[in-house]
Amino acid sequence: MILVLLAMGVLGLWQAAQAPIGLSFLLLLIPILLALFFVPLLAYRTYALWRASYLLERDGIYLRWGLREEIIPMDAVIWVRQSQELEISIPRPWLRWPGAVLGIRKLPEGKPLEYLAATTSHLILIATDESLYAISPANDAEFMLAYQRFAELGSLTPLTPFSGYPANLLRRVWASPFARYLLLTGFLVAILVLVYVSLNVPSNQTISLGFEPDGTLSSPVPSVFLLLLPLLNGIYFLINVLAGLYIYRSQDRWILAYLLWGSGLLTGLLFFVAAILIISRS
Repeated sequence: MILVLLAMGVLGLWQAAQAPIGLSFLLLLIPILLALFFVPLLAYRTYALWRASYLLERDGIYLRWGLREEIIPMDAVIWVRQSQELEISIPRPWLRWPGAVLGIRKLPEGKPLEYLAATTSHLILIATDESLYAISPANDAEFMLAYQRFAELGSLTPLTPFSGYPANLLRRVWASPFARYLLLTGFLVAILVLVYVSLNVPSNQTISLGFEPDGTLSSPVPSVFLLLLPLLNGIYFLINVLAGLYIYRSQDRWILAYLLWGSGLLTGLLFFVAAILIISRS
């Protein structure tokens, strides 16, 4: 899906560069916007599946799915069962596909059921006082045997319960004034580049994007090519934001995240200056 969306975005950009300003041009921007919105989401889902793990120990259970982490002490586990053992059918997540069966549904008694699974078949359910977790280990029978063995042995030093959500990371970033100002300023500069270019494209039929080796302006091209500037800036800014969020998880690497977000802001300013110079000499 990532490859399909990227191909659609590149094709839409290519067609838009040759289309006149109007309704057809706006329609050709749709696949570009779809790619910008859905590719990061699918990339995160792919990363989450790649990093997914279920670790069963004598003292508890570790569940990990991307940035979502859950530590369940063994003494907090009420029961662990295979889904086919239940007498009732459990609700499935509304939006799911192979490799990403995620989400929270409510059971009839009101208890939340959270899915951290790659498939809807051969699920294992872990029940605690507060909620249930649905997981999909590669070998559900072996997982059940391991749990029964550890449950019979008993826990020596129960784990400390922990719930980590992607939203927690966003709250930590937002709580830092420096990170907040870098991200907001970078976003505003990206919008400024887009607005400035969009306002000037209709008033210029052609533009020159560079210089020839002898110092003369390069051959004019349709002014719609100016939209490459905000598009490239937006892609670069988005990559920097996501990479910075990934790095920001470790407190000892916050400076690297700040450098990434700062470079996104600086690059946006450079794109804005480039747009001004290109338009001023056209």
